[in-house]
Amino acid sequence: MTNGDLRHGRCGACGGGEVYRGEYAAQGGLRPPGGGVLGAKATVFDAFVCAGCGNTQLCVRLDPKMVSYIRKRLTWVPPQQGPD
Repeated sequence: MTNGDLRHGRCGACGGGEVYRGEYAAQGGLRPPGGGVLGAKATVFDAFVCAGCGNTQLCVRLDPKMVSYIRKRLTWVPPQQGPD
């Protein structure tokens, strides 16, 4: 199993149902890969962790300002079909 969204309480890596939610505050803020420090306020993530295997998922708390920042400064990844 490799697919799965921890936000739904099931781990896609191990199949376990022991998922816990916490919070992670990044010091440097969200930035493009290799972009260096942008001086943004700390970005707060919802953190989901599987206690069975350690699989972790971070989700940015979006507001209109963050959405605008993401769309203007980060690189868009087009949807791709998974392996058949």
